[in-house]
Amino acid sequence: MKKPDLIHRIGVHLLKHVRFYVSASAAACLAMCCVMKFGAWGASSVTKENITITAPSLDEMGPLKIAFFSDIHNAEALLKDTIDILKAEKPDLIIFGGDLVYVPERFMRTKWAVNGFRELCNIAPTYAILGNHDYEKQEQVERVYQSAGVKLLRNEAVDWTTPTGNTIRIVGLGDHNEGDEEPSKCMVAKGAEDKPVLLLAHDPESRNNLGDYEWDLMLAGHTHGGQLGIPFTDKYISLRSAMSAGLFDYENGRKIYVTRGTGSILGMRFFCSPELAIISIGSKNTH
Repeated sequence: MKKPDLIHRIGVHLLKHVRFYVSASAAACLAMCCVMKFGAWGASSVTKENITITAPSLDEMGPLKIAFFSDIHNAEALLKDTIDILKAEKPDLIIFGGDLVYVPERFMRTKWAVNGFRELCNIAPTYAILGNHDYEKQEQVERVYQSAGVKLLRNEAVDWTTPTGNTIRIVGLGDHNEGDEEPSKCMVAKGAEDKPVLLLAHDPESRNNLGDYEWDLMLAGHTHGGQLGIPFTDKYISLRSAMSAGLFDYENGRKIYVTRGTGSILGMRFFCSPELAIISIGSKNTH
């Protein structure tokens, strides 16, 4: 039985150009492997970012050195890298911005996380909030923090005295995307606060719901910087927020710092390395 003319022509074409298609397929596979290797390399080690923030509403916080990181997503090795850097940095305060876990992966044998955060608590007082992934395994995540000595803030506020004797209010919100954000439980109306407010929110989009409340500096994560940066710039591409990563001026002199995060989704980053931010506050910071 004769093959249809079209199928016959395609067969003849493929046979005639078989070497080209084999070569092209091999080249495509090689290119894909190179891209994946480069992405894995880009996600493999933590970069320390030194940030200085000066503003009238924040100066009385300082001099103060805050270590801020977020979005570990089960990356045990990157948590170890972070701890090693912080042992040398000796910050006054450590903040973790949520997403200890990654939902599609199992979160078992949590000893590495307990021991890691316990080491952080030995370096400096450590506070954490929940990220959207943490709610799926909330009992385990909360147990890690409790065992390690980390203070978890979920729509809570605490007053904290800095090493120089100043008092700041640390506010930790529940996650915006999980519908657990309740600022009325832990924040006061604009103009009613008598001390600087350090606000912890997993998603920088929380800013849109907080116009009526008092805060001076927001620390946020969630975006991962899109895990994609524009080479040779400080620009990052994220569909999650217009504030993809970096330091932003906000209304009424407020500041927002969005970290690129520490771990990653799918284990790859491109020109957007894992980040540990060392934030110096106060114009007279001498750390």
